Amino acid sequence: MRTKALIFVLLSMLALQLGCGEKRTDSNAPGGKPAQVHVIAIQHESIPAFFAAPGTVQARNRIALSSQINGFVREMRVRVGDSVKPDQILAVLDARDAESQKSLAQAAIVEAQAALSEAQQGYKAAGERRSAAQSVMQLAAQTFQRYEKLFESRSVSPQEMDEVRTRRDAAAAELASSESMAAAAQERIKQVEARIAQAKAQANRADVMVGWTQIKAPAAGRIVERSVDRGTAIFPGTPLMVIESTARPQVLADLPAQHAHQLQIGKAVRLRGSDTGQMFEGRIAEIVPLSNPATHSTQFKVDVSADFSMPNGHFIKVEVPVGSRDAVLVPRHAIRQTGQLMGLFVLDSDSIARFRLIKAVPYDAERLEVLSGIESGERILVELNHTIVDGTPVEIKL
Repeated sequence: MRTKALIFVLLSMLALQLGCGEKRTDSNAPGGKPAQVHVIAIQHESIPAFFAAPGTVQARNRIALSSQINGFVREMRVRVGDSVKPDQILAVLDARDAESQKSLAQAAIVEAQAALSEAQQGYKAAGERRSAAQSVMQLAAQTFQRYEKLFESRSVSPQEMDEVRTRRDAAAAELASSESMAAAAQERIKQVEARIAQAKAQANRADVMVGWTQIKAPAAGRIVERSVDRGTAIFPGTPLMVIESTARPQVLADLPAQHAHQLQIGKAVRLRGSDTGQMFEGRIAEIVPLSNPATHSTQFKVDVSADFSMPNGHFIKVEVPVGSRDAVLVPRHAIRQTGQLMGLFVLDSDSIARFRLIKAVPYDAERLEVLSGIESGERILVELNHTIVDGTPVEIKL
């Protein structure tokens, strides 16, 4: 009990020193005149009630880069902590296998193109032969028709008629053969064109594989993990590094399930630093639709304002509106603070400013919430200067 009494006395003496400063015999104002001040009456007001959900600042995008080919790491060009730009080369992998496949595909293209040229020449020759056979066939058919008329009038012998029929049939067979050869040449062209398309596809795949040997940054950010070094053997899926974006981070927070109904996409929330108490504005951007059975909480993401400056991984409180409550709010410029102690000047019934210690926490950029030390209905000074100390007579400005 004696210890508590001693602490109370020491705090009271410190409060008097903070509020009074040096003793003055002139009523603390020139000529003994009361100081002109503005005052406001303290009263409870209804403000939104917030639930402080624990959150962590995280990158909006986290990109894990991995190998797509077999081989080894030929070169690493970045370290953990380096900032990177889009399309910047971060690492180079062994490209010999991909380059050899590309060479084979290009050789197949050259070979197929030569075969295509040969097939086109064969088709041209087959077309010329077919045209000649068509002409012969047309002439043989006309000759056969004339001989038929002559044979009916018995102007030609049966032998001559047989010879003409034989020549017609031979011309028809030649035309059919030439048409078959032309069709075969055309089919050959299609086959060679298919080989060219296949070889080009293989070349394109080889180009893709060669591209996989250069690991480029897909977006601007910072290297936060690096899993390999020069000479490391790699396989498809081997993790290489992780990039986190640095622009416009997000906050990932957990809210108890009983308050999950308060979460709405686009709802405004307040972000408060756990160590500095610095406040920022934010809006709910994403809500995980399932509650975590282990923690009985719901996760959600918050988009932060443009002036947000906390680094990734920093702990922060996300204050989600969950209703309303009564509170006492005072302007920041009505508070006098020294070290960890803060107080304000209360106007008593004799128009004397009395310094009083209070306990308060930041509410917004312009006001603090008083938790204890003052009651509703009391009047406080809102314009403070070095002449205002404990016991200063004051006069209210109109």
